[in-house]
Amino acid sequence: MAKMRGLAATSRLFAKRMPKAQQLSLARLINPTPRQSEFFQAVANHDFVFYGGAAGGGKSYIIRWALVWLLVGLYQMLNIKNAVVALMCEDYPSLYDRQISKIQTEFPAWLGTLKLSETKSFQLHDQFGGGTIALRNLDKPEKYLSAEFAGIAVDELTKNTKGVFDFLRLRLRWPGVEHPKFIAGSNPGGVGHGWVKSLWIDREFPLELTSPIDFRPQFAFVPAKSTDNPHLSQTYWNQLGTLPPEMQQIYVDGRWDVFAGQYFDVFDPIIGGKHVKPPQEFNLQPWTTRWIGVDYGFGHPCAIHWFAQPQTDLTVTYREYLSPGRTPVQIGEKIIELSEGEDISAIYLSPDARQNRTGADTIEDQINKVLKNSGLPFTTPAEDDRKSGWAMMYDYFRRGMWQVGSNCPHLIKTLPILTRDPKKYEDCIKFDATPGKMDGDDAADSARYGLRSHFKEVPKPYELRVQERLEVIPDMTQRMLYAHKVLKEEKKVIPAPFKLRRGMRR
Repeated sequence: MAKMRGLAATSRLFAKRMPKAQQLSLARLINPTPRQSEFFQAVANHDFVFYGGAAGGGKSYIIRWALVWLLVGLYQMLNIKNAVVALMCEDYPSLYDRQISKIQTEFPAWLGTLKLSETKSFQLHDQFGGGTIALRNLDKPEKYLSAEFAGIAVDELTKNTKGVFDFLRLRLRWPGVEHPKFIAGSNPGGVGHGWVKSLWIDREFPLELTSPIDFRPQFAFVPAKSTDNPHLSQTYWNQLGTLPPEMQQIYVDGRWDVFAGQYFDVFDPIIGGKHVKPPQEFNLQPWTTRWIGVDYGFGHPCAIHWFAQPQTDLTVTYREYLSPGRTPVQIGEKIIELSEGEDISAIYLSPDARQNRTGADTIEDQINKVLKNSGLPFTTPAEDDRKSGWAMMYDYFRRGMWQVGSNCPHLIKTLPILTRDPKKYEDCIKFDATPGKMDGDDAADSARYGLRSHFKEVPKPYELRVQERLEVIPDMTQRMLYAHKVLKEEKKVIPAPFKLRRGMRR
């Protein structure tokens, strides 16, 4: 399939194969909005097409009908009968709610047959090519290891990791189909927000998608907004208007820098804004207190950040270094090189470097041997309590006590895509970098080590601990649900009663 025909061309041939009493074109049957028509054209010209953004844009609707169009097109253009494509969601309840229940009412009986036995599918009738839409969930993608599909559509792609996407790409093959299609629709947010945004919106591709074959031209993004859908009722619009401003940015405007579940929703990534400044504006003096945070990695990137405190109530991150595949010796040398002439008070190193060995010495030992005669301090194991670390970072941004230099692009990019863990709401979901890229959460971990380790917390009163843990949860409903757990964990420590000795009781 060198190039798919557009929807209009497919529609004319489609209509000829229908009973005369029911004859209408595929385009009239689907009745796409102008934005959805743009999506069809993108699928005709590209192999990986993502339709994403606001709620109500008709994403789930159009990807199921796009699969019908693909099957009909394969039959009409290449005479490929009985091809199989897949429509997938993250689990079966979601698959039923968002797709199967809609297919039951939208797909007419003369088009094909919906089968809801153990293996669920929708099969087109023979006059339309007899193709099948396999209805599948992604709870265990490996069960499709031997499957082949002429096209795959994933509803709410951001609910899946990049590993799921990479695995599904292996299943895109069908005899006679030169360009199988991968299409998806999704709102911002979820565990896959970062990698989806990176590929389709920021167009930052890992090495395997650029060499030896450059797949970048095959990726296309079609933005979706609620205003693109003329079929939405006024009642639905009234409901959208009652959402809090931050939710309207997500579900009405489809913004990808703001999303549900975002941890650092207080962080402003705009240069010159509240939190990101050109480093020269920090006006650091030679006597300014400085320190370093390091998240060591060899297989994944090693991240290093330099901190300073130009004012009592202001901490700044004024330098960044990220690189994969660096040995402990090389990291020590890089710290010395970039810290030349600076008075560094501490170097906080990720605690795992004390246990991991490369040779006879630990990673920590090898770095310290390099630092020994440099005038810099030896490394100190960083504080690694994730919950208190993220909470401190959040609080410093909220109070305007932390600014990041514009020369720290990885940290600036990573912070907005950190997502709350639904099972541990005060923690962030961890995500690793893809091979050859620096798109993991290493930069955020390095910053957390540097900030949390330098500002040691003294024990706080019970009421204040509870209040601070709940304040970082912006959604009031989530806060109320989480309050019981917090109260249970932060048990008030009551001193043991003073016992009088026998001779003292009187």
